[in-house]
Amino acid sequence: MTSRHISKESMEEKARKIWQVPSKPLAKGAWLWWFWLFFIHDENTVKTGKCRQLMILWSVKNDRQITCNGLDIRLPWQIKAGKDGWELNGAAAAWYFDGKKMHDDFVLETSKMSLDPKEKSLVAPGSAPSSFFMRDDVYITKIRSGSHQFEFHAIQSDKNPAVGPHQGETRFPLGLTVEGTRIEILQLSGTEWHNGMETSIRGTAYFQKILLAAPPPQWYWGIYHFPDGSYFTYMQTYLGRALLAGNAWKGAHLKKPSAPLSADIYVYHAPSGRFFEGHKLQVTPEKIEDGLWRHKLSGIGNGFELSATAESYAHSCWKFEKKIGVLPARSSFMYNEYPSVLTHLELRLAGGEILRFEKGVGNMENSWGFLI
Repeated sequence: MTSRHISKESMEEKARKIWQVPSKPLAKGAWLWWFWLFFIHDENTVKTGKCRQLMILWSVKNDRQITCNGLDIRLPWQIKAGKDGWELNGAAAAWYFDGKKMHDDFVLETSKMSLDPKEKSLVAPGSAPSSFFMRDDVYITKIRSGSHQFEFHAIQSDKNPAVGPHQGETRFPLGLTVEGTRIEILQLSGTEWHNGMETSIRGTAYFQKILLAAPPPQWYWGIYHFPDGSYFTYMQTYLGRALLAGNAWKGAHLKKPSAPLSADIYVYHAPSGRFFEGHKLQVTPEKIEDGLWRHKLSGIGNGFELSATAESYAHSCWKFEKKIGVLPARSSFMYNEYPSVLTHLELRLAGGEILRFEKGVGNMENSWGFLI
């Protein structure tokens, strides 16, 4: 655990890399994306931990043809130099949970995006235009879909290195690599316009930029924010029978991983500035009802043991399908996201101290299937 603080210069250098493309051409099947999760708070959030959420993703994938939720994406190229930076040929996607209903394809369209490292901006024009840029210390995201429009302002008020920006690389067997940048928790404000009405936004946000050397493995993941500025995030990648779900059989058959590839636990206790990290994690998925899941978690880290329970209350799914070579068959991969509540998190420290975290607002993921 650590309480060190990071310099402004180091943070600014890491932030600049958010708007850079990989130094090498994308490998076949590789996937590059920029991903925001916005947790929009209201009075109900304080009581239940449930909140409205919006996810937006801009991505490019080195596949000449792939289908996402029925959208046929055929791209002769993915990244090339442009006049003021880079041109990206990919897709923009977003879902929105309005507190009652999930709007899966809030945005889903191919887009020729522009990435300008000098201006720190990514712009995706189209029928549902969106953009992401930085002004001073504020990350600004704009999105319009039909009569709905958002402008999110996210700022990193906590400069503890546990919050980020984090940059790193993880290598898995079979040549899989993941590298990227994360900012774990930011303060959120902004404005929402809908049907002629304007309302203010408050809450928290999470960001990641990821380069994944495909094919993607199966994973369990979650991010949870707490009112005092703390956060908890975990990820477990694995290989198992879930890779056959949607391919050899229909539907998800999830259980605790029998062949884990990697595991990470990160807990930041904002009041004390302490950061806890571990790499032994067991995720046990339990079905709550049709389409919704619970994650029961236990883990061990440097000087602590962890137990936690997260429960989802909404669900969004991105189904990717890809032709298998010259065969008539297709492989599929399901990327599932769930607005959720962390109902329990407890850290038992080696010295006998117990830390309990309450009212965790967040999101979790299950993935299954396999893209060939």
